[in-house]
Amino acid sequence: MLQGDQNWWRFADAITKEDLESAVRHNAAAQDAHRLHVSASPVPCIGAVTTAPVVLLLPFPALESAWTADDYRFTSAGWPLSTLHPNAPTALRDRWRSRLAALVNRFGPHHVANSIACVFLTPWCSVANATGLVRLPSRRRMLDLAAAAAARDALLVAVGDENVWTEHPHIAALPFTRRFVARPWRSSELSPATLGDDAWTAICQRVAIHAWI
Repeated sequence: MLQGDQNWWRFADAITKEDLESAVRHNAAAQDAHRLHVSASPVPCIGAVTTAPVVLLLPFPALESAWTADDYRFTSAGWPLSTLHPNAPTALRDRWRSRLAALVNRFGPHHVANSIACVFLTPWCSVANATGLVRLPSRRRMLDLAAAAAARDALLVAVGDENVWTEHPHIAALPFTRRFVARPWRSSELSPATLGDDAWTAICQRVAIHAWI
């Protein structure tokens, strides 16, 4: 169950049941920055992942000193990607508006909030990326969620290591006109500079024609 439908936290409950033991075991041996914040709910996805024409593939929901894991719980009707809402927690909102600035400047935050969604491979908040250090039971669920977006013809944009997502054969089989990578890979901002002109044009075309009302 997904945030775009205003009920994705029940989906998160299932992840908690299957991941908790492995996550606690990981935390016992991990450095502080790589520990998963299991005291808060997991964040499997944000945005309307069942309808958005563009789905970002991110390694994990990041934490910084200016926001907490609970900030990801903010929702507002009509804004599936609620991190773009004017009343969203300030630091998290500013980070996402920066990440999507080129699209927001072109289409406005409300339209982008209905057009862009995100799936996290490791659905637990952490300060630094623990994706390469832990393989949780939910990994298959996250890959399947991304593959379901591909199956309905969404464009996928990998931020970080694309290879972790191409573990799923349906994602690996996507043509390069439907699966893009933000480069340099450490960048999470979407723009012509990080995606290239062809990918940027394809994304803008999909966002421009997306009918969400």
